[in-house]
Amino acid sequence: MRKLFILPMVLFLFSAAALSAQVRLPAFISSRMVLQQNVDAPLWGWSEPGKTVTVQASWNDRAFRARADDDGRWAVRIPTPAAGGPYTVTIDDSVLTDVMIGEVWICSGQSNMQWPLSQTLNAEEEIAAAACPDMRLFYAARAFSPEPLHDVYGSWRACTPKSAETFSAVAYFFGRELHRELGVPVGLIHTSWGGTPAEAWTRHDVLSSDADLRIYLERFAKKIAEAEPGMLPLNQGSPASLYNAMLHPFIPYGIRGAIWYQGEANILDADIYEILFSAMIGNWRRDWGQGEFPFYFVQLAPYEYATPLAGAALRDAQRRTLRVPNTGMAVTMDIGNPDDIHPRNKRDVGKRLALWALANTYGRSGMVFSGPLYRSMEKDGGRIRLFFDHTGGGLRSRAGELTHFEIAGANREFVPAEARIDGATILVSSDSVEHPLAVRYAFHNADEPNLVNAEELPASSFRTDDWPIVTDPVVLSIRFDAGSGLLKVTMRTEDPGLLIRYTLDGSVPGVSAPVYGDTLRLSEVSVVRARAFKGEFPSAAVREIRFTRHLATGKPIDIIHPWSPRYAAGGPGALVDGIEGGSNFNDGRWQGFQQNNMEAVIDLGAMAAIDTVSVHFLKNIDSWIFLPKSVRFLVSADGTAWQSLGEIVTDPALNLSGSSRQLYELQARAVRARYLKVTAYNTGECPEWHPGAGGKAWLFADEIIVRGGESPLP
Repeated sequence: MRKLFILPMVLFLFSAAALSAQVRLPAFISSRMVLQQNVDAPLWGWSEPGKTVTVQASWNDRAFRARADDDGRWAVRIPTPAAGGPYTVTIDDSVLTDVMIGEVWICSGQSNMQWPLSQTLNAEEEIAAAACPDMRLFYAARAFSPEPLHDVYGSWRACTPKSAETFSAVAYFFGRELHRELGVPVGLIHTSWGGTPAEAWTRHDVLSSDADLRIYLERFAKKIAEAEPGMLPLNQGSPASLYNAMLHPFIPYGIRGAIWYQGEANILDADIYEILFSAMIGNWRRDWGQGEFPFYFVQLAPYEYATPLAGAALRDAQRRTLRVPNTGMAVTMDIGNPDDIHPRNKRDVGKRLALWALANTYGRSGMVFSGPLYRSMEKDGGRIRLFFDHTGGGLRSRAGELTHFEIAGANREFVPAEARIDGATILVSSDSVEHPLAVRYAFHNADEPNLVNAEELPASSFRTDDWPIVTDPVVLSIRFDAGSGLLKVTMRTEDPGLLIRYTLDGSVPGVSAPVYGDTLRLSEVSVVRARAFKGEFPSAAVREIRFTRHLATGKPIDIIHPWSPRYAAGGPGALVDGIEGGSNFNDGRWQGFQQNNMEAVIDLGAMAAIDTVSVHFLKNIDSWIFLPKSVRFLVSADGTAWQSLGEIVTDPALNLSGSSRQLYELQARAVRARYLKVTAYNTGECPEWHPGAGGKAWLFADEIIVRGGESPLP
């Protein structure tokens, strides 16, 4: 027994020693990789400390050696030839096969970069055509970390219909265009995560060293302080968390440059995004040690964000980032979808990024690679003349007169303007602005303008002014007290330095509107509007709450299936508090039901004549929020015996895309009842075509409005 025990132990120790002597490589230094051509390509890994590692490539007779340091890390640099392959790379006893030499690009950002080829326009056709063995795809698994990591999970795969199907569509189309035009192997490293902000992709000390950017670290510190016991405050949105886990491991792998599609997660920080974005680009370049490598990015597409001007202001911050050397911006003003934050046309996005690379990185002369970009302005009597770069074969209007131009004078109030092309310039004017000072173009979130150059590349949105843009919203809260019949209205902003002005007559609050001080107690009001002010500058966000007094307002309500605590909208009485939800599911007024049906029973307190019953539901397909399959209405005199009023069935086509606020209204024809039951049937699971296929679908409802005679209101 003793001998039998010793032998396995000896074998185990021998195996452990052999394992410790083996060379370990990062996941992306492997067979089928693409190495950047014509550079001293870094290769590295880990082994037993002090071990000498030998590296030899089949395109080079020379052997390269490195000694592992005390942490076991070793690194060499091997000169690479012009594009070609396949080659082998031997690292001690390991042989990496099918290695190509070509052009390598990092592809990063949030969901529009992560968006797969399978969810784009003409997906089936594009996937079928995605057979390109000399294009190699590396898809880094999503991870976050408080400290820099040294490896990722993933593998290099030849581009086939199967591997391309789930790969970044933007990256694929970008790489395909380069491969077609250059005729060389292309390696794409896809490292992105939907919904993530730029600060998550930026090194911690870069954020801490800038007075403006420290706000992100301060917010995170507050989040840590307020975290519930057992809850991890760190996630993919935390400062530096993705730089640490999804970018740092690749440094200093040889690359030609980077493409980037992000910004949606930072729209409320547009005032400092240019600083953040520029700092992030500089951070990547310094750490890579390859100089000012090309960095091409996508400007946000038109989309109806909840906060007015926030998306437009972020687009302008991106435009101003072009001041950073060796950057370029693909404009998407003409290929977005105001109702969908994930436009499906990713082919043109990739091609427009490739135009920048072909012209500026690969030296293709004579190419028009950008639409018109605003350069400068000058006053021309009662008009403003605008000058542009990248006019190509000339400025054009895609259809009819130029649209989406605004002009302002000393009062800084922008009004719609007339714009006409005058040679290589545009003249902008308005009869209502005698002495104009500034022009803005396509400066609302969802604007889809029509200025292009002769090559049909769209102009970027822009503004000529540098006036403060305030986008801070007011958080409005109204509570109906059924006992007193009074409305209690409270208001606040995240920035305590802002004033809040409000109106009760439906007008937009201006500088002469009353200033909010403390809770308002009102007996009768239909709409409250509020707006934040920074001195004389009003926020672009005007918040409002509409109050509807009806038969069920403030009445007892029983919700049969539980709502999600994440979307409680104030609790049990939210569906009959007289306050309707807006277009944003995060406004705190929608009650959300995950996979559950919404089934509510309302006690009107006495028999009443009911004429109509209506309910609002919200749709936001990208956020897994679907309209109900159907809504059923019943009434009762005693709460036991129920009579059907009818059922409204949803057209399935309405649940295929987009976002909207939908009213379901049923005519009751003066039926008399005390109790009302409303049941909305949840879709249950996201359908097969949805990115969240099989996941629990959401149903969002607000305000069951009951109208009729003999009102039992207090």
